[in-house]
Amino acid sequence: MAILMIGAVLMSLIIGTAIVWLVPRLARILAPVVQQIRRKLHERSAAQVRSEKIQTRLKREVLNKVLAVWTALVLVFLFIPILLVILHSFNAGSSFTIWSGSTSVKWWGELFNGGEMFGVLLRFAVLIAIGVVAQNFVKKRPTIVRSLKTWLAPGAFILALLINGLVTNWYRTIFDFAGIGDAIRNSFIAAFGATVIAVLIGGMSGVALARRPGGWTKFFMATVFLILVTPEIMDAIALVTWFPRINEVPIVGTIFTTGWGPFNGGINKLWVGQSLYASAVVTLIVRARLSGLDEALEEAAGDLGAPPARAFRQITLPLIASAMVAGGLLSFALCLDNAVISTLLSEAGSTTFPVALLGATRSTIKPFWGVGAVLLFVVTLGALWFLAVILRRGGDSASKIAATFTGS
Repeated sequence: MAILMIGAVLMSLIIGTAIVWLVPRLARILAPVVQQIRRKLHERSAAQVRSEKIQTRLKREVLNKVLAVWTALVLVFLFIPILLVILHSFNAGSSFTIWSGSTSVKWWGELFNGGEMFGVLLRFAVLIAIGVVAQNFVKKRPTIVRSLKTWLAPGAFILALLINGLVTNWYRTIFDFAGIGDAIRNSFIAAFGATVIAVLIGGMSGVALARRPGGWTKFFMATVFLILVTPEIMDAIALVTWFPRINEVPIVGTIFTTGWGPFNGGINKLWVGQSLYASAVVTLIVRARLSGLDEALEEAAGDLGAPPARAFRQITLPLIASAMVAGGLLSFALCLDNAVISTLLSEAGSTTFPVALLGATRSTIKPFWGVGAVLLFVVTLGALWFLAVILRRGGDSASKIAATFTGS
């Protein structure tokens, strides 16, 4: 089935390539016919032309309204399930999926419990006020680091969130349930390790594609795009059959069986598996950013006697730093909720949150699973927001930011 799926993907790519190749040639063949039609259109009376323009404008206005309504319906369809997840995480019953008819703060500690709520709001207000005042104070000091000026207020909010969470057991109650704390921790460890690998491989690949083009780049870019379009189940099955062979290698196999240091073999497998798609995404982002920059600065460093390593460290790396950070954040968001590869590669002690949640669906899903999902969702949105800020400061337009989010 996996082979049939990859065959279907390749067939779709072949058909798409054939269409792209065929359309320009059909346009050239039909060019005389199109010119005749245009001449006939110009021969019509001015009144007919004005009437047709009015009709076209009316149709366009109606179409815009229809598309606006359709867009609103699609957004409602997409976001209602997310709102339901948040609502059901407060479910008063013992099931996450079956709504009991009332909400409860049982699964969220004492955050909304009478007097505790007043104390929480007071601490929030005081800490955020201190952060805003400090930010306004440092803005008047030109010698203070710019990043400190920008992140004082958001840092105060995060600090208030953490302090209130520790005081009210908002976070600790989630990890009281067996397995969920380890699952969330493994999700973050796996996503972070895969992101590091993706940034290293993708960053170097993007630099090579942008600065050392040649005949090899076509094959390499085809491989990158093939990674992006390959069904994830195909990657997972391939890794499942590949790791047993790697385990036979004396030194390398030990890494994926017993592990190394505090990380077991399952975590190492997740790092490799989840970094596949993420590396391709980082490669495209770094290549796009560096290809739009002039190579004169790097050539000037070489002319001044800087060796290649120093020129890369002092010139190239700062130029692609924002792209690598953007690619890393996007990779982290993609790897954090990976389910297919994690399901087939995770072992005892390396089960991630999506895998644990899928296992919990075999019985009654408790509301605290919704709490964990909401927390991961918030972390993902935070990473994407930070990515959008970095890309916006780098001069990217909204369309380029949207293309980056989709990995294109």
